Amino acid sequence: MSIIRKTAAYILLISIYGFTYLIALLGSIIPHRSWMPTGRIMVTGTFHNPNWYLSHVIPLTRSGFREVILVVDEPQLPLEKVRFVCPPKWVSRLLSRAGAKTIWMTIAGFRYQPDIYMGYHLAPGACSALVAGKLWGRPSCYQMTSGPVGIIGGGVDAIDSVGGLLGHPSKLIEAMAIKVASKFELVVVRGKRARGFLAAHDIKDTVAIITGSVNACPQIPQIDRVIHLVFVGRLSLIKQVHQFIEIIGAVRHIMPNVRAAIVGDGPLMTDLQTYAEKLGLTNNIEFLGKRKDVESIIACSKIFVLTSKSEGLSIAMAEAMVAGAVPVVADVGDLSDLVIDGVNGFLVEPNCIDEYTTKIMFLLQDPSLLEKYSLRAVETARTHCDIAVVSKKWQQNLQNVVLQTSGLNTE
Repeated sequence: MSIIRKTAAYILLISIYGFTYLIALLGSIIPHRSWMPTGRIMVTGTFHNPNWYLSHVIPLTRSGFREVILVVDEPQLPLEKVRFVCPPKWVSRLLSRAGAKTIWMTIAGFRYQPDIYMGYHLAPGACSALVAGKLWGRPSCYQMTSGPVGIIGGGVDAIDSVGGLLGHPSKLIEAMAIKVASKFELVVVRGKRARGFLAAHDIKDTVAIITGSVNACPQIPQIDRVIHLVFVGRLSLIKQVHQFIEIIGAVRHIMPNVRAAIVGDGPLMTDLQTYAEKLGLTNNIEFLGKRKDVESIIACSKIFVLTSKSEGLSIAMAEAMVAGAVPVVADVGDLSDLVIDGVNGFLVEPNCIDEYTTKIMFLLQDPSLLEKYSLRAVETARTHCDIAVVSKKWQQNLQNVVLQTSGLNTE
């Protein structure tokens, strides 16, 4: 990685966090009058796939607000109560995608007067929401979807973000990021580990645990499922999909007819296909790309494998569990909030191919045990991530914030 890119990333993050914190301070000093809620939420972020988009946005549409305004690069799947606000392409080329969405969010905020501004990932999405919120005297929400990895060391291990370009950890940028995170009226995390990280930095009262949502679906008995192992996600460095391929290679030594599927697309697709071919696994692994029928593929899969370097609480994993696929996943992020080791799946020491292989074979060689784990996985996912449960949590937290900040709270 060139010194120029590292320096540019360093300067960019310091500029983003410095500017955002300054606006937040000024916004806190300037007195604001009470305001009448409009029943609107304004959200910005990048939605890499339809399932991720639906999992996050549908609960917001059912949270008691009349409209969800999405400031995004381009329109997504149309949903009831959702309005899309997209910057023109020439503005994105001129100011960058993130810069264009920040400007458009601020302009749209003046027009629509939302009750709360929300952003995914701290820089740039949540920072844009915080700036717009302070400028227009409204609360803001930071969705910490990937857990603390976007903050620790300045986000150096968040490979797919600006922080991933730093090359080495930055205590300064980490400290600035924490300062910015403390200025949100609501910080939504996916699980207990992320909440504990924020609490250790004295961010407590504004934090809520809300997962992504999943829909219940019909169950296929494990014995009738034709895919032994499945991975679902973006084919990027942070997902470490090459480890999934290595796991298939190890399992094949014991079970030559093992069948695996990789669902998703991304910058590493060609490299991963080449790697699978190099290991002689082309007859065992099927690269399915980006699909609209992900649910049906998962429903035909016995075990869901996740080898990520870091995660929040994976929506793909929750969707797999509710469909009855048993999770065998790295013990990272907030995955342990859903996966109870040795009960409804297995938590594996990160990067340990042998342990993945052992746990997978333990399940595949005992069909009755696999069926029990499958039923428990379904029950856990429904209890924690059902769309009705998640929508209710959003309703409670968003309405509390609006009530407290609008000046209408009479208590």
